[in-house]
Amino acid sequence: MAAPVKSKKFLFKVNLFVHKGERPKLYIQAFNWLLSSGRFIVVFVEIIVVAAFIYRYKLDNDISNINSKIKDQEPYIQSLQSTENAVKQVQLQLQSIKVAKSNNPAFSSIIKIIADLTPTDITLTNITFDRTQTFPATNIIISGVTPSNLDLSAFLAALKKDPHFTQITLSNISFKGATDFTITGKLNTSSGGQS
Repeated sequence: MAAPVKSKKFLFKVNLFVHKGERPKLYIQAFNWLLSSGRFIVVFVEIIVVAAFIYRYKLDNDISNINSKIKDQEPYIQSLQSTENAVKQVQLQLQSIKVAKSNNPAFSSIIKIIADLTPTDITLTNITFDRTQTFPATNIIISGVTPSNLDLSAFLAALKKDPHFTQITLSNISFKGATDFTITGKLNTSSGGQS
């Protein structure tokens, strides 16, 4: 005796005969929409994905090219390292000179002022500027020789009157034929003795 044949049941039933006045069910409308308008949206999204992939490939290629160019330029840049160090050293030296110049009196102009105030019979043997004792004040020591005490006294008076100098005193004097003298004082930085 033959076994009864079981009928296969399908999960979906498709009714190809749709009545004209009847509204199709929601899943049928969605299926129809996917077959008509939805396919354009899917194609558009796929085009965007493919374009993004191609653009990403282009960017990766550009980055690879730039990295290879950088590696090609590395030896040249490394060869300029010594030049860069020399430029930095010169800049540091210039900065140090600028700071030193701005913090120090204009010694050349001070020496010219002293030369203008010195009588013709006085011979200056030494002019010393000292900043080590009472920084930032600058001490000045002027040594010289003169045959006349009148010239020395005129020189001392001229130094005391000049606004570039303060605390001018005759600190040492000796008479050995000619008069040897030493004058000490300070530079007056507020009078324009600065550069």
